[in-house]
Amino acid sequence: MSFPPDQPPQIWVAVPNRSLGPKGRTAFLAVIAATTLAIGAGAAAIGAWPVLPLAGLEVALVALAFGIFARHDGDFERVEIDGARVRLLTRRAARVDGLEGHAPWARLVVRDWSGSCGLELRYAGRAVAFGRLLTEGSRREWAAQLGHRLPVTRL
Repeated sequence: MSFPPDQPPQIWVAVPNRSLGPKGRTAFLAVIAATTLAIGAGAAAIGAWPVLPLAGLEVALVALAFGIFARHDGDFERVEIDGARVRLLTRRAARVDGLEGHAPWARLVVRDWSGSCGLELRYAGRAVAFGRLLTEGSRREWAAQLGHRLPVTRL
């Protein structure tokens, strides 16, 4: 496999698809909390007081779920092939993982599990999985594109 030195780098980037940004999530949580607590307060006013603590619990659990989503706002996966160098950088919540090496010695591992495709880059005894942020079709597309530039092992 030869790599012309003047070939521009190829970069693949995947980021999570979010329909609401941080401000939108905060506004939506405020609407959910206000509605749920207003209904709980109304129920408590007519004597069904056990509804109010459960409404508060519901709001707290939704806020917790939104917080978990917020931790993953900065997630990304980036693969770059620049001449004979390959770089993989992934971020999942607070964990950043990367791998850099000589492309002809790196290995793209494509796993096919009953219709589901998994991707992994191996180099110098290390392996970093990626493709979690992609759809099934996009993972297969990345596997095909990267397979033209890297040695491939299919499992």
